[in-house]
Amino acid sequence: MMKRKIALLLALALGLSACSAAPSQPDEPPASASKNESFTEYLNDYVVKVAENDYTTLHHYFEHPEKYGIDMKDVTITLGSIEPDEKTLALEDELDKQLDTFDRSSLDSRQQRIYDQLQYEFEQSDKEEEEKFRYLGNVWSTMNGLPQSLISFFSEYELREEADIAPLITLIQDVPRYTKDALDYSRKQAERDTLMLDYDETIQTCQNTLDTQADSAVRAELMVEVEQLGLDKDATDKYKQQINMALDEAFFPSYQTMIDGLNALKPDIQPLAGLSSLENGKEYYELLVQEATGTDDSVPEIKKNIEEELSGISAQMSLLIDEDMNNLIDFMSLHTDFSSVDDILIYLNSHYSKQFPQLEAMEYDLQPLADDQSQEGIVAYFMLPAVDSTSKYRIRYNRRDYGDDPTAISLYQTLAHEGIPGHMYQAQYNKQNFVYTIEYFLSNPGFSEGYATYVENQALKFLDLDPDLVDMYVYNDLMSNYYVLLMDIAVHYENMDLDTFKSEFDMFDAAALEDIYAQLADNPGVFMSYYYGFYKINQLRQDAKEQLKDRFDEVDFNNALLSAGSVNFDLIKQNIDQYIQEQK
Repeated sequence: MMKRKIALLLALALGLSACSAAPSQPDEPPASASKNESFTEYLNDYVVKVAENDYTTLHHYFEHPEKYGIDMKDVTITLGSIEPDEKTLALEDELDKQLDTFDRSSLDSRQQRIYDQLQYEFEQSDKEEEEKFRYLGNVWSTMNGLPQSLISFFSEYELREEADIAPLITLIQDVPRYTKDALDYSRKQAERDTLMLDYDETIQTCQNTLDTQADSAVRAELMVEVEQLGLDKDATDKYKQQINMALDEAFFPSYQTMIDGLNALKPDIQPLAGLSSLENGKEYYELLVQEATGTDDSVPEIKKNIEEELSGISAQMSLLIDEDMNNLIDFMSLHTDFSSVDDILIYLNSHYSKQFPQLEAMEYDLQPLADDQSQEGIVAYFMLPAVDSTSKYRIRYNRRDYGDDPTAISLYQTLAHEGIPGHMYQAQYNKQNFVYTIEYFLSNPGFSEGYATYVENQALKFLDLDPDLVDMYVYNDLMSNYYVLLMDIAVHYENMDLDTFKSEFDMFDAAALEDIYAQLADNPGVFMSYYYGFYKINQLRQDAKEQLKDRFDEVDFNNALLSAGSVNFDLIKQNIDQYIQEQK
């Protein structure tokens, strides 16, 4: 699975909402007759309050927060909270009520889109924060849980100046408190019979972290960060010693605390099963799906759409096989002629303008993950840059679990997904086209991940390969992805047990199905943003092509697709409808 990881521990907080990640730009947008100045002031006030409420958000998204009116004296340096705290909930309520005071018709079109998306996110957050859902989350999930997220957060932590070192040490020293909060939350789940996690996998991750702490990527990367500040040798050595001491006294011992805490809770851990097996779990799953996809499509509607897609894809594959039986075998040996991983991104960079708007040059750092940063199920990720970043974009790929064969089609797709014309390209597009900083933080993972999945297949058209074999490869890929969505629904919405699951999907290997069931049960809805997001984008593209026929233009369509940013699909569709009408 290709996955972008945001270096924010607040992604683990079960009450995370628009309030905790939607700052705005202090600079005013270009003059407009209908621009509402009061709304611009609201957005500016929004960024200050949100950033000052959470240091991890502030540090990751702003290199120079003072330029945005943020007063560091009002910021408490912590990793945040596992459960929604009263201060954050009060701030969210305040900002939500302020938003409601604006007359939408008084805003210009860009402000209206921001207004609509903020309102959408506030409403989603209100639903998720209902008390009946409070203890249904999993802070130990194998793909995004506490053990993995701490490693990702600190190994990718940026030190931009000497003044950043003291807050970093404070954050490391806060890991024991944060770990205790996670275990306290789990104990409350145990009391309510809602503690459900992959115990063996989680314990193994924690133990591996302890066993490799001397060579940990966290330690190594933070040492490099200190060195790159260019301080004198005495200062560099001093700071390295302080960081190493904090890691040895706070960070790594917390993994033993996790092991001990989960061992104590082991008798209360429920067997891995779908969310529907828990009280209010089915309704909670519906909310997770809505959040992941950025749509109001019901789960039965999603299932119906995907089943119809699978039927159509199966028919297309049959036609290709009828034309040439060799297609069934030859597509599996499809490969490229690249001699290095770096060559792939260079090639993508020189060919993307065939289908996507031309952008300014992108500088990037492409590196494989260290073993202790690698997670099975995570193929690669792109690090979202700070709003005012002057650094290179960063892409990391999982060489340990998925290899680095430059001729593999899958690796080519991975770098298209994370790099060009995927996440990195989208970040550069946003940088060149957004007006308000808040637009960078509006969140619809269904669009951002669905778009990056969409470009994997579009980028295959850049290669000089047999079109029929490429089509077979794409159809096979789509079938696998869409079946994952049906499996996710079967586990969490239909409450299918393992035996029934294996019987229902008996076209797949039985042993593999056991692993898939465990992964899906432990990470509900985690693939929805990728594959249903792709489905929604692909439907918009097919509709545009059908209506415009020879007037359809790849570059113009993709420009319309990207122009709204990462917002819900109702807003994306408005832009595509406008593009269609303009072309007509």
